[in-house]
Amino acid sequence: MQIHRSLLGTSAGGKLIDYKELPNLLQRLSSKNLLLITRRPPEALNNPNGKVIWISKVDHPNAIHPSRMHALEQTVWESLKGGETDGVILDALEYLMVEHGTEPVLKLVGKLRDMAVYNDKEFYVTVSNGLDDRFLALLKRIVE
Repeated sequence: MQIHRSLLGTSAGGKLIDYKELPNLLQRLSSKNLLLITRRPPEALNNPNGKVIWISKVDHPNAIHPSRMHALEQTVWESLKGGETDGVILDALEYLMVEHGTEPVLKLVGKLRDMAVYNDKEFYVTVSNGLDDRFLALLKRIVE
């Protein structure tokens, strides 16, 4: 299934982007200090001005265990409130869905988006072809 380009867009709330565009997004926004939440090891990414939170079960200084969504929320909130970041990119959506299911992940995305908007920061969520149309439509409503 292809991601419907018409569903990918932006507004005052946030933006859905194709996961393949993450390196381009990081390059385009290299002047900004972005908080990247990802499944990719921090060493595998080029996020020169920002912080990387690795969603992993591996013990690592930049890792948060996927079962600790509350810790993820707190870390994002502290980073946004402290002025440490200009925006948040959630690149671990599918992995969190596998660990928790769709409803808790949609709630998390809503919270992260609200935190970013409240602090007048940018918010991005990467999506892949593996998401069905119904979920993608719900996600779009939450993010944007």
